[in-house]
Amino acid sequence: MASCGRGGTGLRAGFRCRWANALGGSSPSARIARAAATIAAAAGLALAPCAAAIASPASTRETPAGRAAASGPFKHNPFASLGPRDFRPALARSKRTVTPTKAAPPTATITQTTANLADALSSKRPREWLPTPAPGSQVIAVNGQIRYQTITGFGAAMTDSSAYLLQDQLTPEAHTIALQALFGQPGIHLDFVRIPMGASDFSATGVPYTYDDLPPGETDPTMADFSIAHDEAYIIPALQAMLAQNPKIITYANPWTPPPWMKANGLYGNLGVAGKVLPQFYPALAQYFVKFMQDYAAAGVPIDDISMQNEPHTAALWPSASFLAPDEVQFMTQDLVPALQAAGLAPHIYGLEAAVNAADEQTLFAGPAAPYLSGVAFHCYGGMAGFTTFHDAFPTVPIAVTECSPGIISYSAAEVAIDATRNWASVATLWNLALDTTGGPVEPPNSGCRGCTGVIRVNDTTHLASYGLNYFEFGQISKFVMPGAVRIDSTRLVADDGKTVTPGVDDVAFINPNGTKVLVAYNSATTPVSLSIQWRRKYLHYVIKPGATVTFTWS
Repeated sequence: MASCGRGGTGLRAGFRCRWANALGGSSPSARIARAAATIAAAAGLALAPCAAAIASPASTRETPAGRAAASGPFKHNPFASLGPRDFRPALARSKRTVTPTKAAPPTATITQTTANLADALSSKRPREWLPTPAPGSQVIAVNGQIRYQTITGFGAAMTDSSAYLLQDQLTPEAHTIALQALFGQPGIHLDFVRIPMGASDFSATGVPYTYDDLPPGETDPTMADFSIAHDEAYIIPALQAMLAQNPKIITYANPWTPPPWMKANGLYGNLGVAGKVLPQFYPALAQYFVKFMQDYAAAGVPIDDISMQNEPHTAALWPSASFLAPDEVQFMTQDLVPALQAAGLAPHIYGLEAAVNAADEQTLFAGPAAPYLSGVAFHCYGGMAGFTTFHDAFPTVPIAVTECSPGIISYSAAEVAIDATRNWASVATLWNLALDTTGGPVEPPNSGCRGCTGVIRVNDTTHLASYGLNYFEFGQISKFVMPGAVRIDSTRLVADDGKTVTPGVDDVAFINPNGTKVLVAYNSATTPVSLSIQWRRKYLHYVIKPGATVTFTWS
């Protein structure tokens, strides 16, 4: 190139010299880019890294080293792919006024389970919120300003039978899938698990047991023979695997019977209500709880909550005991609480552990035991409307539904969760996590739970698990409502008659700790129902099929 100094002097010649140098190079784009850089330098401007990349010769930028050098600190240069013909249009486009993108209308996500499982926790098309309700629809108005109880969790029981099936009767792959399906985030994320202390009516061998069994006539008031060795085979491993999926699961334990030598009849059962727990063994029973909690914690399964006795009025051949409310008050205040405190243990203690019983509720929650009780444990078998009656009498006492078994009640699994929480329950718990294809293993003569079904079913021939309506319906609430969620107001289209819920669409609504809103609706009618869900003057339209459970979530 000719020297720029030839043919002139002074300011004009100097400018012509800089311009000529800027236009040097092998391509028009390089000359234009260099001119831009030179002009910017003359004006005292610093080029941004991306502009510096543009000013680089094209031949350099097209090599890997050149691309790396041109990009500077940026991994991806938005201009790196621009060629000579792209450069001017790109600059022209950059001068245009950008019209803001219109925000997408708000929508709700929808997840559905149908009665025939054609949809099973299936995602449906999101729906927009519209200004008016659908003609002829039933309106469910959700009001986040009216708030009720805080939710603790949803779950089921790790009975002896359930642990045996989950731990010993599944293939390794099916075992992993089942644990994830029950307790993991990909599954329905159960977060409250009840654990029988010893045998219940669901035991793998059908043989009852406790943790301190002795020959007839012998006693062990110091708990010298206490041992959880029975549980080390499959119950504790199943619980450990469960906690590996979700370490925040709340564990809740209670006995179906104390060791027989603590009882008036010396037997596991309570036939004829003869299995009264003897007061002289209350101190030993308190140590029974302490040792159970200590040994389970040492095995990696800490116990968060306890109650004193399962269904203390039940007269049965299977493990059971008579432990009336005034006796429980004496045991708790004089023996159990002092023993727990001396051992440095502080579980939440729940009272009742049975169907609604107004007399027992008064004895436990209006007397000397009240300061030591963290909540009431209800079973659903007498209906759930009575939970609201209890709440009205004791509004500060949390309510937990700790047993409600599909198969022997009029409620579906979805309705258990909806009706329980609508009646102030912070916890809703089904019964067995897993049962086999015959509804067992169960202790003979199986007079207490014929027809009971588990959350899942395990085939002990194929060693695979199957997932039916209990799993998917219950998952419509447990998967979406987080611990710490608060129930909020929503229109109820059906009635709770005390024993069951009238046909139609029942619903319940929550606000999660992260601010998301959840509405769960279940249609027990035999015909479809057109719904309009109202939230802040907007409406979401949906037709819910007969037998379907639908979860709506929105921000």
